[in-house]
Amino acid sequence: MKKSLVLTAIAATLAAPAFAQSSVTIYGRLNLSVESTKVAGADKRDWQEVDNSSRIGFAGEEDLGGGNKAIFKIEHGFDASTGTVKGDRFWGRESTVGLATRYGTVKLGNLDNNEAYHATADYVSWVNHDTGTTSDFLYRGPNYYGSLQNAVSYNTPDLNGFVGWVQTAEAYGGEKSKPLALAGYYDRGALHLGAGFDKHGDDKATTVRANYDLGAFGVGGYFSHTTGSYEFNTWRLVGMYTLGANEFHLNYGGTNSVKVNDVDQGKAWQVTAGYNYNLSKRTKVYAFVTKVKDTEDNGSTGAFAGGTFNTFGAGIRHNF
Repeated sequence: MKKSLVLTAIAATLAAPAFAQSSVTIYGRLNLSVESTKVAGADKRDWQEVDNSSRIGFAGEEDLGGGNKAIFKIEHGFDASTGTVKGDRFWGRESTVGLATRYGTVKLGNLDNNEAYHATADYVSWVNHDTGTTSDFLYRGPNYYGSLQNAVSYNTPDLNGFVGWVQTAEAYGGEKSKPLALAGYYDRGALHLGAGFDKHGDDKATTVRANYDLGAFGVGGYFSHTTGSYEFNTWRLVGMYTLGANEFHLNYGGTNSVKVNDVDQGKAWQVTAGYNYNLSKRTKVYAFVTKVKDTEDNGSTGAFAGGTFNTFGAGIRHNF
């Protein structure tokens, strides 16, 4: 009996370093809000409960030695208000496997959106992380809608504050064109810069972003130039003031006259004001009001497919 216990203890001791070299993290977010929306032309406001990109994911890595790691990530998007799957794929947000080395990181699989978007428009969407009704409805990158499937992604290591990204995938769409996304981040103290180039066929979007931390204040914005089937410029300015657990947000953005397949569709603008109260590092409650104005009310301006509307609401978000 004693001999068996000793052998078991020795085996556990020898196995411990192997287990310590790999890890898996379970993470996610549940984010729901109750909102009242008035769409142009409607007789009354519509009250509804809205899911704001709730998700659950698993991320892991294995130490291969020499500074090299095997990595993976699988992420599932769902509607927390109904418990149903978002989209037509269970792991539709991301499912990738790759290698991280001192020369950079390579990932293969299904990517969630693309890094040209994450480095620019998404980076300065501070109210509710570019989710739900407070999303930026004016940004339009050709590969923004839906993920890049059968994709390859490479990003450099941190080079004195700069990280670059290159992403592509198998051809899709009517023209069967391969998508391409290029992105760059530069962080130096309180200054944060980003740039993105997103291409699919003849559709292209080139975007630059900057934001600066001023103690309790944060200010930033981006400018994007889109060509192809949609041709227009769009911009967004954002500001945030933090006072203890309180956050006060104000965003304003607009476009010039938008052409869709060479037809003028008018201009658009969006304004959002929000208040967040952080109950903890993981949980917050929030309230907001947002309005999108499409001057032609035809739903064709920028990326917004519903014309003019205004919404106010309140919600709760929990990260785990």
